[in-house]
Amino acid sequence: MAEKNAGSRANNAAGSLRTWLPPALVFAVVLLVIFWRLGSYPPYFNDAVDHGIHMEVNKVFDHTDISNRVNWYWKDMHSLGAYQSPLYGMVIELGLRLFGLTLFGVRFFPALIEFGALILTFFAFRKYFPQYLLLSFILLMALSPWHLLVARSGGIQGFSVSQYLIALSMFVLLIDRKRSVGLAILAGISTATIPYGYAGIRLLLPSLVLLAIVCFRRIEKYNLFAYLGTILAICAIQIGDFPRSLQMYFYARGENLISVGRRLPNGGYDFAFIVHKLNENFHLLFKMIMGLNEKAFWNVNVARTMTPIADVVLYPKFLVPLFIAGLVYSLAHAYKQKRFILAMPVLLLLPGLVANMMSGMGIPNLTRSIMLLVPIYFLITYGAYSLFCSIYTISSDRLRAAFSGLFALFVGLVSAYQVNNYFHYEKDTIYGGKNNADMVMYNEFLEPYMAGHPNSRILYHEFGPFDEWSYVVVRWLGGKRVQTMRDEGKLVFLTNNNRASMDRLLKQRYFDIVVSAFPDQLEHMLPDTKGMKAEISPRRYKVYYVKR
Repeated sequence: MAEKNAGSRANNAAGSLRTWLPPALVFAVVLLVIFWRLGSYPPYFNDAVDHGIHMEVNKVFDHTDISNRVNWYWKDMHSLGAYQSPLYGMVIELGLRLFGLTLFGVRFFPALIEFGALILTFFAFRKYFPQYLLLSFILLMALSPWHLLVARSGGIQGFSVSQYLIALSMFVLLIDRKRSVGLAILAGISTATIPYGYAGIRLLLPSLVLLAIVCFRRIEKYNLFAYLGTILAICAIQIGDFPRSLQMYFYARGENLISVGRRLPNGGYDFAFIVHKLNENFHLLFKMIMGLNEKAFWNVNVARTMTPIADVVLYPKFLVPLFIAGLVYSLAHAYKQKRFILAMPVLLLLPGLVANMMSGMGIPNLTRSIMLLVPIYFLITYGAYSLFCSIYTISSDRLRAAFSGLFALFVGLVSAYQVNNYFHYEKDTIYGGKNNADMVMYNEFLEPYMAGHPNSRILYHEFGPFDEWSYVVVRWLGGKRVQTMRDEGKLVFLTNNNRASMDRLLKQRYFDIVVSAFPDQLEHMLPDTKGMKAEISPRRYKVYYVKR
């Protein structure tokens, strides 16, 4: 009897090891890659992140009251306006207070939240999909250049992917579950906070509400009431700013097709333009999803920028056939097995497609496509897994173990290719990244000038999005030295608030030089600089000599 019990315990231990060892290994790899050189790669703020956090920087380091700008009313949440999200702002503020204005401080908590969201996704969906399918999906998506670019940036796009995964996973946890009002309330909170992420994911909220209503038979009635009631209660905050909040929900800086399409003198819609733009968006979106933008096949810079361009490649081209296979298998299996959950990845493609198709100004791009990340990579994994399963079922017993190992090898090689692609190619090199004018100006001119002219007085200007400033880049690069010069009055930051006084000091020739990373904005604010002797760098910054 003792021998039987010992054997049973050994079998249970072996079974437990087989169950938990693969997830532990996969998430250990994901954790390592997401946090590997997080504070030093890339060695600059990704595109627009420095502009999206400037209010929080002002609050933490200048003790500025930002409550009139950062509140719970829905805002036009684009990249440069990310600071207006109270939810995203809390995450950034925590990092700034703990780690200072560093790349690591900005990136750490968004990356940590995303890692937690990936774990939640695994546990939410494992009831409906095989464990090895889900682990392969997590590994392929999490290690994709597309995901690493947004998840490691500290920007609102990566934070929004976390919101997407959490809201979707919490919704799935409600399906076919016994009464759990607490879980339903948490799911409702995760869905209702979607508008405080990037504007590109806002279609998910009405989509999940509609899905909950359609699937009411699969959700216990008290759970459903608690879920929808929580969403309604949180959204009721907007009554205080209604209808402006509703107008801002899909406003997207007035760049959406509905806003841009109102081009006629009487305010009517230009349907010819709308049809033309829809056709253009469709062709560009199709080429982007199917990997037809770039001629190169293997050595291609995947997801290389978040700046809107027409030839971005979202994922490795050799995975396109698997994406198509996943589409077919997903729909076929959902129809054959009468399981709606199998068709959900295909349905989740639609909100992401709509965000791109509704581009009025600009074109479909990586930023507008963040809701496509999850369904595209799930369908890629589903296509590969289904193909291997089809071969596995018709193979002999000898070959089955080999095919299982072959699938694991395939996932491992693709993951390695993607990680190498992310760390090998520079991703943000158009207007952001190493070509950021503020960073170039500091490294090429300001730092050596301050070292060689310790007593000079400098009026400094970085680009202020929407006439608001925090001087993130120079504070980050200059650290205590810049702060000391500010305290001594040798380095002054130009803002709208001190514009009049700076104009008087310029007339009195108080400053030795004026430096600007965005001369057009500076000369609009201080017209006297137009008549000063100046040198403009090929890298777009300009130095004005006041006392010459």
